[in-house]
Formats: sequence, structure tokens, C-alpha cells
Amino acid sequence: MTATRAIVRNVVRASFRNRTALIFTIGIAFFFMVIFGLLFTGNGPAVRLAVIDADHSPLSARYVAFLQHTPGLTVETGSLSDEQQRLRDDRISYLLLINPGFGQAASGGTASVSAFANRDQIEQSTIAANVVGSVTAGFAAHEHLGGASGIMVHQTQVSTNDITAIDAVLPSMIAYIVLQSGINFVAIGLVDQRQRKVLRRFLATPVRPVQILGGNIVGGALTVLIQVLVLVVAGLVLFKARTHGSWPLALLVILVGTAAFVSIGFLLCSVARTSESARGLAAMIAFPMMFLSGVFIPLDALPQVMQNIVHALPLTYLTEALKAILNDGDGLTRTVALDLGVLAAWALVCFAVASMRFRWE
Repeated sequence: MTATRAIVRNVVRASFRNRTALIFTIGIAFFFMVIFGLLFTGNGPAVRLAVIDADHSPLSARYVAFLQHTPGLTVETGSLSDEQQRLRDDRISYLLLINPGFGQAASGGTASVSAFANRDQIEQSTIAANVVGSVTAGFAAHEHLGGASGIMVHQTQVSTNDITAIDAVLPSMIAYIVLQSGINFVAIGLVDQRQRKVLRRFLATPVRPVQILGGNIVGGALTVLIQVLVLVVAGLVLFKARTHGSWPLALLVILVGTAAFVSIGFLLCSVARTSESARGLAAMIAFPMMFLSGVFIPLDALPQVMQNIVHALPLTYLTEALKAILNDGDGLTRTVALDLGVLAAWALVCFAVASMRFRWE
């Protein structure tokens, strides 16, 4: 254990040995938190509205189209459960549910729409309610439904998690740092040591191979956790990001996620022959995953076919677990447990394959 601890200390110290390493160890985490903090602190002017058509009649389809063509109103459609979750997560301020029977208004009946307003976004939900009221009255007149009385809007105030933009971006940035650093520090570090014959010299010492690899991998994981700590402190202290769940559970997810991506880095090390090829492989894996796993682009903004594909990626499960815990306040639910299980499976499989393929020189 003494030899392993010495290797761990050496790996961590190497990350701080020069200015370039210091920038990539701590500076990049702080830099991203500052950039996104400045971008997302404050209130944006956009009002997002979700519309669920439960009637599926020609009249309801025209009503949705009428809303979508209203200037200054961003209208999205989706499933009721997804949009209700988005309302609770403060990603939209207003939700309209077109009730079954809406189309009967075309033959003299009264159509009904259920509206759900975000209680924590009073200004935006009030603006949305006023716009929806005006647009609904205009649509009723356009369709000759007897004025606004032809469509009844029943509004309900909904309590939400009161998630600000900076609250939402914090879990995504944690996942990003775990992805980038977890792969790069291990893959590039081990390949560089192998290329410089350092690993071969280690084998000439009494230190066992498992201690050499274990020390490097644990050292890389600790470096990742240092970056995450800097990122979290910057978000919570400087930009007043708020969390709504259990940090011990979030830490467990971060640890398992770090193990997964460090193992992927170890697997890349077993494939790459030079540090340059390791960097190329790391970039080839990390960048597509970064944009397809809900870190910067919400998964529901992707085409449905692509959504099915990205759920095979480990970063998707890390991002969704952290958002569920830190934004939604979830505990160890079935979904979070599944995310942890998938990440643990990635860690075990990649580590096992990498161990069999690893070359010392």
C-alpha cells in the first residue's frame, strides 16, 4: 500500500507541477464556471410555452398552429409527462393542455383548455397567460366560435423546483469535467509514461504491476475530483447556484461516474501507442458524447431516433442522475439507481477489457 500511495501522490503532484498542468487541473473548471455563470445569472426575456393536444381534432390542430405563429411566444409540443416535468424543473413557465372534446366547439359546443402556470416564475407566467388569453380570443373569433366564450381556459398555479439557469448548468458542468478529465488524465498520462519507458522502469522495482496501475488510476481520479470541487465551489459561492437534493448521493454518482470515465481512459491507453494518438482518441470519443448526452443540448431537443441512440452513452446517465438529484431533489429512485448501475457496468467492463489488453511497453 505504501508504494501505491506514493504513486498516487506522484500523479496528483504531476498535475500541479507546471503552469500548463495547473491550468488544466483547476483553471479550466473555474473558467467554465465563470463563463456559464456570467451567461446564465439573471433572467432571460423569453417566455416558453408548452402545448399538449389531447383532442387531436382539426380544430385543436389549428389552435396549436395559431399559437405557434404568435410573435414573441416560443411554443413546444411533447408528451404530457415530459412537459409536466419540464414545468416542475422551471424550463418552461406555462403549460396548456387541450382537453378532449375541444373540437366540439366547431359545432356550437364549448371547448376547454387547462392551463398550468409556473408559480415561481410569476412575471413570465403572467405574460404567458395574458398572451394566451388574447391569442385564444383571437382564434375563437377567427373560427367564429362565438368569441372568447367559445374556449374556456381553466388556469392552475403549479409549485416547481424554482430552478434558475445557473442551477441547471451546474450538474451539466460537473458531468463535463468528469468526462474530459476522467478520460484525458488517465489515457494521456499512462501512454506518456509508457512512451518514456517509465512504466518499464517501474517493473524493475519491487512494486507490483497492480500497484503501478492502481496508483496511476486512483491519482487520475483524485485529480478529476479536485476539478469537480473547484467547479462546485465556484458555482455555489460565486454565482449562488442552488441545489435541491442530497450532496452525499450526488457525490456517490460523481465517484461512480469518475470510475466509468477513468476506466474508459484506461481502455484508450491500452489501444493507443503514443500520447498524440491517445489525445486524438480521447477527443474523438469525448466531443460527440459531450453534445449528444444532454450536457449542452437538452436531450428532448434531439430527434427521437437520436435520443434512443444517446441512451447507450455513459455521459447521458451521469448527466441525468446529477440533474435528477441536484435540480429535482430526487433521492435514490429507480431511475437514479439505474443510472448508477449503468455507470458501474461501464466502469467494470472497460476496466476488465483494458486490463487484458494493457501493454507495458
